[in-house]
Amino acid sequence: MRRPGKIRYFAVAGISLAMACLLLTLPGCFGGEPSVDEIWEKSEKAQENITSLHMEITVLYQNTKFGSGQIQTYTVDVSGNNVHLQNAIFGHTFSEVFVVGGKQYSRVMNETKWSEQPVSVTAQGATEQVGGFSNLLSLASSKENKGVENIGGKEVYHLTFALSPDSISSLFKSVPVTQLSAAAGGSVDVWVEKDTYYRVRYEAVVQNVLITDQIGYGDVRIVTNVSEINQPISINPPV
Repeated sequence: MRRPGKIRYFAVAGISLAMACLLLTLPGCFGGEPSVDEIWEKSEKAQENITSLHMEITVLYQNTKFGSGQIQTYTVDVSGNNVHLQNAIFGHTFSEVFVVGGKQYSRVMNETKWSEQPVSVTAQGATEQVGGFSNLLSLASSKENKGVENIGGKEVYHLTFALSPDSISSLFKSVPVTQLSAAAGGSVDVWVEKDTYYRVRYEAVVQNVLITDQIGYGDVRIVTNVSEINQPISINPPV
């Protein structure tokens, strides 16, 4: 025979636990992880305080009649107003630029000498590739916090954003419209450090893009890794 006292005790205990989860958002109680909007808002503020970083961008094509391959690699170092850029296309160094002490030095493929030019590259412009992702919240057709993962020994939130075909050109403004005219949508995954809220990795996939006239249409995948955030980075004029 059941005892009424025990039934009432367990009922009250269950209600109390549920209330604790709702009020305190305890880990393990109904998830407990912050929303995408909360993480993104804190991450936006963290990005504003970055003065130095190292960034490696790799652009790849996949699902084409020629299979998959690498299109471009792009390396960026920023320290205050000083910048170092290296750009390689299909495995060959295409250009390199230094901006140091208010002077700009550059050379392109097959050149051995550096030429000094008026400064046209800024730290903001050099990181425009990821700066444009600030609009993800408003452009995404859906968004999700996929939980906590580990990158380089640090805990990170893994956020994913789905993109409709209409939002592709708005997000990738530097890409010629002709290449994106038939885009079928895509996605962007972003990994945000749990402690600092720095964005340390991006992976964007755009479906059905004109790669080149020779390769034709396929999907483009852009992988960006960001490190050495707010660490001392030495950028000196080329020798």
